[in-house]
Amino acid sequence: MHWRYPQLDKSELDALYRQGAAASWQYHPVKRQDWQTASGIIRKNVDIASVLDVGCFDGRFLDYLGSGYRRAGIEVHPLAAEHAAAKGIEIVGRDFSDLDTLQAPFDVVVAMDVIEHVSNPEAFLASLVRAARPGGLIIISTGNTASLSWRLMGGMYWYCSIAEHIAFINPHWCKHTAEKMDLTIEDLITFSHEPARTPEAFVQAAANLFYRYLPNLAFTLRRLYAQYKGKACRPAYRTPPHWRSARDHLLIALRIPPNDSRQPSNQTSAEAPTYPAGWFCEAAIRLMTS
Repeated sequence: MHWRYPQLDKSELDALYRQGAAASWQYHPVKRQDWQTASGIIRKNVDIASVLDVGCFDGRFLDYLGSGYRRAGIEVHPLAAEHAAAKGIEIVGRDFSDLDTLQAPFDVVVAMDVIEHVSNPEAFLASLVRAARPGGLIIISTGNTASLSWRLMGGMYWYCSIAEHIAFINPHWCKHTAEKMDLTIEDLITFSHEPARTPEAFVQAAANLFYRYLPNLAFTLRRLYAQYKGKACRPAYRTPPHWRSARDHLLIALRIPPNDSRQPSNQTSAEAPTYPAGWFCEAAIRLMTS
């Protein structure tokens, strides 16, 4: 388990989310392996009638899932929430803290590419569990710090350079926390966020390794290329190159015990953790601001 340090506080993060372009993260469902896997898990469980997507953005995943379910979402971005509602998605909240105010539990609670945005992942997972019915499912996807590409890059990994990403987990954390919370792991996979053909994947890998072991030369070449193209050399040229073809994400499906009786608590996912910050996140911040 690792954290970004220092990190933006919740009010600053919420402001970023509300100001983001409503057209951001426009993935085609077929290209999202986590969407494919999550929808497959949901569809094979014939007793599922309701699905809550936490951080649903414009409702694209729920729309892809189909209208055969009661589909609800929590989304902070106002325009994205409007787009989701236009697709028939019921917006039941605008903040993660709304999870503990829901009137009826859901059969499945989904949070894809969300847990990295909260300062206390364990408290967030607990709130997802409380939003689901006994015997229900929790499905989460996020980055995987145990991946080879992440271990090679450490604090210089592209996933760490995104200001909104403040917490980073891996399969070990998932297994430990599932056992601690009496949850059963039904599925755990690793995947590439954007699979690429071999030549493109090779270029991404080479660019990252070059950036990792010869960073100053990489910065200089980026600056010279920008000048050649007649562009201003922005600080962004010092940030890590993307490595989206890497198998650096995970998806986990967790089953809640059928006799579970957890109740909402006063603790929310926005509370800051008491754990020390992850070393590589500190390194990423130092690199970006140096």
